[in-house]
Amino acid sequence: MNFKEILSICRQNLIGIDAEIEIILSAIENQIAVVIEGESGTGKTELAKTLANALDRPFYRVDGDENLTINKIRGWFDPPLVLKDGFNEKSYVAGPLVRAMKEGGLFFFNEVNRAPSESINGVLAVMDERGIEIPQLERMHAISNFYSIFTLNPLEYVGTNPLPEAFFDRCIIIRLEHKSSEEAERIVKLRTNYSDDELISKIVLFTDKTRTFSNFETGASIRAAIQLTQLLKNKLLTPDVVIPAINAVYSAKVKLHPDINKSVEENLLEIAEPIFFPDGIKKKKNGT
Repeated sequence: MNFKEILSICRQNLIGIDAEIEIILSAIENQIAVVIEGESGTGKTELAKTLANALDRPFYRVDGDENLTINKIRGWFDPPLVLKDGFNEKSYVAGPLVRAMKEGGLFFFNEVNRAPSESINGVLAVMDERGIEIPQLERMHAISNFYSIFTLNPLEYVGTNPLPEAFFDRCIIIRLEHKSSEEAERIVKLRTNYSDDELISKIVLFTDKTRTFSNFETGASIRAAIQLTQLLKNKLLTPDVVIPAINAVYSAKVKLHPDINKSVEENLLEIAEPIFFPDGIKKKKNGT
C-alpha cells in the first residue's frame, strides 16, 4: 500500500488534520518517534489507532500513571517458568513495548508524563537506538516496521513528571486543537451514523459553550457530543428526556471554578435551555 492509499484510509476516519497525518506518516517512514499533544477529546488516541489500522500493524497501548513500572512496559520473567527453564526467552513474558518491537507494531504510550521517571527513561533507548536491554537476555532490537507514539495533555501537567530534554530531543511534536463547529458536526455524524443536522448542530454548540462558559474551569470535548447524540437520536426531545441525558453525559466531564455556588447540573441547565428550549422549559412542559 502506497502513501496516498494510507492517507486516503486515514481521511475516512479523521477530519481536519490532513497536514498532521502526512507529517506523522513521514516520521514513521523515517523511524522518528512522535508526541501528540492535545487536550482530552482532541483525537489523540483515535489518530494513533487509525494510523495503526491504515498501516495494518498491531497496536499496543500503555497508559501512564504512578503505578506503571518499566517491567509492565517492557516485560517480566514468569517465576514458575524460570524455575522450570531458567532465564531465557521461554520464561520471559513480553510486555507491550517488546511485543510491538518484535511484531513491527505501534507502541502507544498514553499520557507519558503521568508515568514515573524510571519508566519514561526506560523507553529513551528505544526511541533513539530502536533497541532495549533486558536483564538475563540478549539486547532486544526492533524490526523495521516498529514505531512509537506518545501523548501529552497540556492541561494536566500538575502532579505529573517533567519529561527530560532527552525525550523531546528524540521525537517530533504534533499539537491537536479542538475541532471547529463544522468539523465537529462532521465527526459526530461519522461516529454516530446519524444525520439529524439540527440536533447535532445544537449538541455541538452546547458542547462548545461548556468550554467557554465562565463558571466552568474545564469543559467537555467532542466525545461528550458523540455520547449525547447517541442517547438522543430518534427520541422525542422533551425536557424530561434531554436534561437527564445532558446531566448523565456532561456532569463528570466539566469542572466548576472553586468559587461557584451553583451545582454542575444547574450550570449545565443554564447553558442548555436557550439552545434546546429557547421558549423556556416550563412552557415546553405545559405544552404552551
